[in-house]
Amino acid sequence: MTLLPRELSRHIQHALTTDRVVAIMGPRQAGKTTLVRHLLQSERPIQYYNLKDPAIRRVLQTNAHREFDHFADRLIVLDEVQQVPMLLELIQLQVDARSEEKGRFLLLGSNHLLLNRQIRESLAGRVALYTLHPLSFRELAGRTGMSLLGLLLRVASTSQAEKTLADFYIPAEESRTLAALFDDLSLYGGYPEFLTRLAPEDRKRWLNGYRQTYLDADLRELVDLRQPESFERFERLFAIRVGSLLNISELARDCGLSADTIRRFLHYYRQLFVAWSSLPYYANLGKRMMKMPKWYFTDTGLLRSVLDNFNADDGNLFENAVLAELRKLIYLETLREDLHFARMASGVEVDAIFANLQGDVTFYCEVKLNSTVHSADIRHLRKYVALSENHIGFLLNTSGGVEKLDDRLWSLPVSWMLA
Repeated sequence: MTLLPRELSRHIQHALTTDRVVAIMGPRQAGKTTLVRHLLQSERPIQYYNLKDPAIRRVLQTNAHREFDHFADRLIVLDEVQQVPMLLELIQLQVDARSEEKGRFLLLGSNHLLLNRQIRESLAGRVALYTLHPLSFRELAGRTGMSLLGLLLRVASTSQAEKTLADFYIPAEESRTLAALFDDLSLYGGYPEFLTRLAPEDRKRWLNGYRQTYLDADLRELVDLRQPESFERFERLFAIRVGSLLNISELARDCGLSADTIRRFLHYYRQLFVAWSSLPYYANLGKRMMKMPKWYFTDTGLLRSVLDNFNADDGNLFENAVLAELRKLIYLETLREDLHFARMASGVEVDAIFANLQGDVTFYCEVKLNSTVHSADIRHLRKYVALSENHIGFLLNTSGGVEKLDDRLWSLPVSWMLA
């Protein structure tokens, strides 16, 4: 398989020099094992255990202490560690006994719930925790240097942000290549499998098989799902609502399920890294938690598979792709996964909001699958930009370059922002 550098590697490499235990979580097939085996070249040798293998599980369930002692000079990698959660207690004892030693264990897991629960109980204060998403647009493009988003996160003022935007340029040929690559990502997603699986029908079959894996196997690690057909019905009706305010009572009625069951299913989706929620932004965190969220799929290819919709002209699916990539890139820059949307009581709304690293410049984003700017596209952005001199508005679209529309209001291609 073709190997691409992963931007999370620099964070992992640093954490292995400062923390006793490092854990990488993320969806199945996102590339966690490949990152460790091929892209994280540690100075120390690696001792790798795949805990999906029943024979390996048996060995460690009976002789883990002796195994770990025997390979004390190696970085011990435990893949799918949630399969044997009892190991985390032993890891705690091992790292406490040699507290000065950094980078002793590297844990990989595709089940957020089991791994995170055990970490909270056994390894609190001893572990650096990271999430590896499917390949980002920037990773697929092989871009080096600072992204436009990275530059904007580091500005100290709105005037500096505007200068950064005015000066930013990608040559025409490269821009066309990036736009075509984003179109492909928006259709099929960013799973590393697609680096070699290029035919559209092969990709669709793989995505269907991936869905069946988490329905048949991964969910059963979380819960005894006695009626899988109820989850499949939820999945379809939930996917239709992606990008809209999610009314749980309404979804429950349409699914013929209770509201508590819907909440539980959403919880499973979050724990398996299939979907994530965006909350309306309020300075008051309590209000933020109480307001109705929007949900998006972590990978748009998977969403399209659920809907059986690979139509390139679907604006809602394009929006999911853009916001999922924006969230990935913000995480790789800040190690925070919180991407919000903005909504006023009057219903004035924009798709995404984020701030610079100091938190004193706020960026509002509206996503449109258009190559030209229409006045209706920026109507809501104008209202948010007008609220403060520290606000900047972005219309993220498929245009050919950066264009200043008004004071602190800009149009720019999605591919330019994310590359």
